[in-house]
Order: sequence, then structure tokens, then C-alpha cells
Amino acid sequence: MTARNTKQRDLVAKLMQNNFSHPTADEIYENARLENPHISRGTVYRNLNFLAESGAIQKIVVPNGADHFDSTLETHYHFNCSVCGKMFDVPRNVTLEIHNAVEEMQKQGFSIEGHNLIFTGICPECRKNGQN
Repeated sequence: MTARNTKQRDLVAKLMQNNFSHPTADEIYENARLENPHISRGTVYRNLNFLAESGAIQKIVVPNGADHFDSTLETHYHFNCSVCGKMFDVPRNVTLEIHNAVEEMQKQGFSIEGHNLIFTGICPECRKNGQN
């Protein structure tokens, strides 16, 4: 059974397209309501999960926090601020170093089936505001 495209799914996909702020489902829901006041929170959650499962976006599972969603599909890592909750992309050179470490482990005989890495701490803006 194929999933049908709906106006709501198209709206959620449009809101995620080229969105690099790593929004939560609630943030997408609030933006979706600006364009479609009748859309439900459950509809937004279902469509975000569908888009993630189909590979159109990434779902970033944050332990003890709200999941975030990412429109960047290439392998990269994230930093989650424990004060403001914002999610940031880790610089590409760090991603490349981790990728090289994974390749080295594979050369040593490890069979890596997947990995997930989220750095946690306090972002520069929160540190500047004295929230250590």
C-alpha cells in the first residue's frame, strides 16, 4: 500500500525544505498553523515521522528532550544546547575525522551497522548570557 500525498504532508515537507534550524515537531506545528489553522498536532507529528521513515528528512532523537528534524541528509553530527535546547550542526572537519575513525574500525574487522552522535553542552549565545 503506498502512502498518498496530502495537502498536510506537502505543507510539512515545504516547512522542512531548506530549514536548517533543526526544528522540533512543536515548532513545525506552530509554523504549519500559520498556513493551515485547522491542522492538528497529531497530523504534523505523523507526517514528520513519515518523512523521516521515507528518508526525506532526518529525525534526531534527543535523550530526555524533544526530537528535532533535519533537512540535511548527508552524514553529519549535532550539538544540542542544554540551556536553550537549540540544535546545531557540528563543523564538517569533525564529521570527516569521525568518518575516518569509522573506516579505520572497519579495516580492523569491525562491522559497524550504524551510529549516532550528539554533543551536549552550552552554546556560545547562552554562555555569553551567563548561563553556565
